[in-house]
Amino acid sequence: MGDTRQKQRRKGAVALGELVGPIIDPVIARRGFATADLLAAWPEIVGPAHADCTAPERIVWPRAKAGESPPGVLFLRVDGPRAIFVQHELPQIIERINAFFGYAAIGQVRIVQAPVAVKPAAPEAPARLAPAAEAALENRLTTVEDDRLREALDRLGRGVLGARRN
Repeated sequence: MGDTRQKQRRKGAVALGELVGPIIDPVIARRGFATADLLAAWPEIVGPAHADCTAPERIVWPRAKAGESPPGVLFLRVDGPRAIFVQHELPQIIERINAFFGYAAIGQVRIVQAPVAVKPAAPEAPARLAPAAEAALENRLTTVEDDRLREALDRLGRGVLGARRN
């Protein structure tokens, strides 16, 4: 009989990252990054002290002979006034990047002093609830067994009840 292949259809919602990844990867590849993983994990790699003042710009990979894989050069965008502090900690940053990749991917970092895009500030926490509203919310959530769900519903309830109060 004939080939009866059917397209696989996804049921339910699909994570945005699954849809955007294949579209963004070629753009990121032009900047020397294999995937967006390094960019996404950058704050965890460099830590809170440097996450807001640094951003990886591109990786330049040297030409390699067969069987070799020489380390690349990371061009790191750094806010001008903080560049000296980042320069001082470059050995630790290179070590963390290579630990992230799992091999000696980066051998050198070149600092590019330029402004780093400022991330928008986190939204304000909802206003404190009245004691009666807080007690009513806690009473409603006592039957929820899953801790993560209870915490999420608590945040949602505080946001809704706090907005009504204003």
